[in-house]
Order: sequence, then structure tokens, then C-alpha cells
Amino acid sequence: MPIFKLTASIGLFCVILILPFQVNASNDILKKLYLKEKKLKQKSEGISLSGEFGMLAASGNTNTTTFKAALTSEHEMRRWSNNYHSEIVYKQNKTDNETIVTAQRFLISAQLDYKLPSKNNRLFIYAEYDHDKFNGFRYQSAIAAGWSSHAWKNKESQFRYSIGPGYAYAQRELIDEDAQKSYGVFNEMIVRASLDYRLSLSDSARFRQFVSTEAGQETNRSRSETTLTASIIQSLAMKLSFVMMYNDGTLQSNDDLSTETTVSLVYQFF
Repeated sequence: MPIFKLTASIGLFCVILILPFQVNASNDILKKLYLKEKKLKQKSEGISLSGEFGMLAASGNTNTTTFKAALTSEHEMRRWSNNYHSEIVYKQNKTDNETIVTAQRFLISAQLDYKLPSKNNRLFIYAEYDHDKFNGFRYQSAIAAGWSSHAWKNKESQFRYSIGPGYAYAQRELIDEDAQKSYGVFNEMIVRASLDYRLSLSDSARFRQFVSTEAGQETNRSRSETTLTASIIQSLAMKLSFVMMYNDGTLQSNDDLSTETTVSLVYQFF
């Protein structure tokens, strides 16, 4: 009987010692599985947001103020890959008697890509609104849908393109014989195409070339944006960009081609 009691006591003592280790081991396994699932979810459903700001103020012989701000966001989900962009450009020159605004533009656009079962192939929906006070239009807007695809995508570079039919709607400035300004409604079917190439030059430098065009029977709009971004510290970077905008539907007094060269700071919020 004493031997039996001694054996039972030893067995109970071993169970008490082993049980916490089993619980801890189970918790470690569950924790690792949870963290792995969380990382995979964050990777497949990542969202980024960056803000761009550039300003030039000159006084003395020339009184000029130039301002540019932009917000860009990319949202990568399991079934969707979305891009959002908005920007504001403003420039004014001051004289002794008045202030003359020479540039004032607001642009907002969004592209939603639905991922198809076949790798890198997608269907897209695109919409934009462009208000440029000095291009001969009160505003221009467009919506398009079609085919989008990644030709390739790796750690060093990626190339994507999209093409599809769409519809453009705008209000164009009209000048009558008495030099009175008015606006006429303009709309037509278009074909929209875009190319987006990105290259990582190093851990801190990135290059991007973006080209888009909207072609119709009466007007053609194209935009080319070449950018070079270099990280400064952590989430702060410097960006050099050269933008060309072509719009052959403007008034005869306006140039079809306009360019912008900007040096700005970019902050990566997340």
C-alpha cells in the first residue's frame, strides 16, 4: 500500500511539472501560426499612403510663389489592386499693382483593378477629373474600363499596362466675336491606354516612368511623368519629377504641350 501511494504521488508530481510545458508549447505554436497568418494577410492586403509637397517663393526683383501638393495611395487586396492620386498646382506672380495667377490646376484620379484567376491579368475601371484654369477647358473628366496586366513584377522592377474604351465629358471655353467667354459642352467616346514602369536603382533610390493617353475623334490627351525618388531619412524622401501634358483640344491661344519640372519632398505615412 505505501508503495502504491508513493507511485501515485510521483505520477501526480510529474503531471503537474509536464502540464505547464505542454500549455506553453501549445501557446507558442498558436502564436506562431497567428503571426504567420497576420503577416500573410498584411502582405496581401497592404495599403500605402504618401504625401508630396513642393514650394518656391521668390521676392525682390521677382515676386513669385509656386506651390505643388499631392497624395498617392495604393491598396493591394486579395481580389483588388487599387491606385488613387490627387494633386494641386498653383503659381502666382506679384507686381506693384496686382497679383496675376499663371497656373492653377487640380487633378484627381482612381483606377480599380479586379484580379482574374489567371496570373497577372486583371479588369480595370478608371475615372478622373481635371480642372486646369489655363488649358482652355473649364474642366475635363473621363471614365474607362478594360484590360490590365503585369507584364512582369519582381523585387527590382515591374511593368504594367492597361487599355480599354471609355467616355470623356468636358466643358470647353468658347470665345465669340465680342471677346466674351462662354463654355460649351463637349463629350465623345475615347480609348484610354497607360504604361507604368518602376525600377529600384538601390535600396534608397527608385525610378518611375508613367505614360497615359486618351484618344478620341476630336481631342487627344496624353500625360508623361518621369520621376526619380531618393530616400533621405526613414519615411522622408526627395523627388525630382518631369511632367509633360499634351492636349490638342485647347483654344488656339493655348499651347497644346505644357511641361512641369518639380523638386519636392515626399513623406511616406504608411
